[in-house]
Amino acid sequence: MTRNYIRTTSSLAIAVGSLACASPAFAQDTATSQAEAVVPDDSLGEIVVTAQRREQRADDVGVTINVLTGSDLKAAGTQSIVDLAAITPNVQIKNVLANSVVNVSIRGIGLNDYAANNNPAAGMYVDNVYLVSPAMLSFGLFDIDRVEILKGPQGDLYGRNTTAGAVNIISRKPSDVTDVQIEAGYGTYDSWHIDGAVGGALTSTLTARFALQTVQQGSGPQTNYVTGNRIGKVDRTNGRLQLQWEPSDSFNLLLNAHKGYDRSDVTLYKADNILTTEEDAFASMPRVSGAGVDPYMRLESSGISLTGNWSISPQVTLTSISAYEHFTRLHVEDTDGTSVRYLDATYDNSIDQYSQELRLAYHGDGLELIGGAFYSHDKVNTRDAFFSPDLLPLFGLAGLDTIGNTYRQRTDAYAAFMHAEWTFAPNLTLVGGLRYTEEEKTFDQATTFLCAAGTCSNLFAPVTNNYSTSNVSGKIGLNYQAGDRTLLYASISRGFKSGGFQGQLTFDPTVLQPFGDEKLTAYELGIKTRLFSNFQLNAAVFDYEYSDAQIYGPLFDSPVGVLFGIANVGDARVMGIEADARWRPTEGLDVRFGVGMIDTEVTKSVVAGVTQGSVLPNSPRLTLNGRMKYEWSLSDRAIADITLSGNYQSRVRFDIVRSPAEAVEGGYFLGNAEIGVSLADHWRASVWVKNVFDHLYRTQALNTSVGWTSQYGAPRTAGANISYRF
Repeated sequence: MTRNYIRTTSSLAIAVGSLACASPAFAQDTATSQAEAVVPDDSLGEIVVTAQRREQRADDVGVTINVLTGSDLKAAGTQSIVDLAAITPNVQIKNVLANSVVNVSIRGIGLNDYAANNNPAAGMYVDNVYLVSPAMLSFGLFDIDRVEILKGPQGDLYGRNTTAGAVNIISRKPSDVTDVQIEAGYGTYDSWHIDGAVGGALTSTLTARFALQTVQQGSGPQTNYVTGNRIGKVDRTNGRLQLQWEPSDSFNLLLNAHKGYDRSDVTLYKADNILTTEEDAFASMPRVSGAGVDPYMRLESSGISLTGNWSISPQVTLTSISAYEHFTRLHVEDTDGTSVRYLDATYDNSIDQYSQELRLAYHGDGLELIGGAFYSHDKVNTRDAFFSPDLLPLFGLAGLDTIGNTYRQRTDAYAAFMHAEWTFAPNLTLVGGLRYTEEEKTFDQATTFLCAAGTCSNLFAPVTNNYSTSNVSGKIGLNYQAGDRTLLYASISRGFKSGGFQGQLTFDPTVLQPFGDEKLTAYELGIKTRLFSNFQLNAAVFDYEYSDAQIYGPLFDSPVGVLFGIANVGDARVMGIEADARWRPTEGLDVRFGVGMIDTEVTKSVVAGVTQGSVLPNSPRLTLNGRMKYEWSLSDRAIADITLSGNYQSRVRFDIVRSPAEAVEGGYFLGNAEIGVSLADHWRASVWVKNVFDHLYRTQALNTSVGWTSQYGAPRTAGANISYRF
């Protein structure tokens, strides 16, 4: 780590402490049960979160959390979780493989893997249900109450696979108040969408809410020079039904069922193909690429959960969450980016998962306790095939046209946990938590196959391997309430991400032996302060010790070139600072700003392809985001608003294995704008522009057997929305 960076971090820590001592206390009413309060004038109101499995003001939680309300997501034009990174410091969210596998990196910690069987490093929870695979994360966001992004390991309440943190996506819940809302929009590339929701009371004890979203797009920014077709069609529809039964004040049940599909185009790879010059004529056209067949995906997801809450006494509540998820994915792409049949890939996955959690919570005078148990089972089936009749003969495999791999993975996880918060002295709260986890994985039916004219044979006998692990994770922390609206917190937390198996093609069955757990210990100091009724500041400094890091990249050589895989490459260190602020200097003006700085370094390498001293992938040193919104009255019934937003990130490496220069993307800024008019508290119309300056930037670079490929972010787009709420 550099001396300057250490000096900067230390200075901020001192400043944080000084600010805590100097901060005045301001009393605020907290009479709201929603994520956003209706507030007058220039007051900021309150944000209520459930990040620690109970309702709290966000300002009272001794954890770094970025909370994005439903209106925040609308203002930013957020359609999927990939868009969250633009409005959150020190967070990178991108599509790893074209546009159907998502990687979430928080403070430089993430997994760059496209295989469906490996778990993300940041736990993804949708309405309290953990999603086990990165392939399941490409869903759309609709009818959302809020998104909570917890940073740092969440080893006690969330458990395994949260070394980076956790993302909670919470949908709007049923209530006895009739609520009808609908939005329609039209934009660039003949795109349109309809979002709608209706909720209210069915009986005196039963409420319901139904939400639906469809997103359609007729074309896109890319052109397939082989077929002449525009690529970028979107066909995605999702629905959610919730029923809440509350027969008494002490008991309620919430049934949540969802279903959706995505039948969109798969984005083209911009390739620098080393085996042909066909694409050279289009080298200067980043949005023109080749594919023998226009690529497409067929994703389907469905799930159901039942949540029960029973207040056994005024102090004790029992909660049960039972959930089942089913997901299928067919993803067809041309990885080589030409008409030549080198790597025409088909990824075929099915995932089933079941989970059960029981929690018992105690709320006493100066003592909060949450304890419970968790069980989950998931099964992943995969068959990946690469139609390569023009590539295989170059490697001595003449007469063959397809190569691929299959496997099945079954996982059982068990956990018991306890979390406590004890206010042992005025304004001082001791926080502690422990979680014991056992996990067992069976990886079988794993082999590589070769095919000729539809007849396939295995390269080696199907492999069966087992992996089991146990781990104790948790945290200890101290919260100091320096004033009614100032919280100073310090914590030491430890999390782990379980080991597993390669989900990629291999010629060597020994590679299918398991890799081990990774572990992360985090030291953090932070402050949350309402300096004035109209100004909120949150800041944190952190230091991570990252051991047995799981890194994904071109680690293995093979007869058909470099192959990707995952391995424990060694240890790393992460240091950083971040802050976000919200200010309402006058009635109608809302200003938000976030900054994140991290310094990552591989301190020990046990893999030849990873260099000691290199940075971690997907960890830009600097990220900035900001938004300014101004509202003013046009008449007694009409309000106008204008929103300007943007985000910047510095240089980033998509891959660090073998230190490829092709995997480096320079820093860039993206700006957005929206102008709207609201009428009579019911109607709103707006026009918007994203990527105002039409900046060209890469979101991913991938090394393949035929050379490097790139993915690019969306160009400038524009559109209009109209919405109605009753």
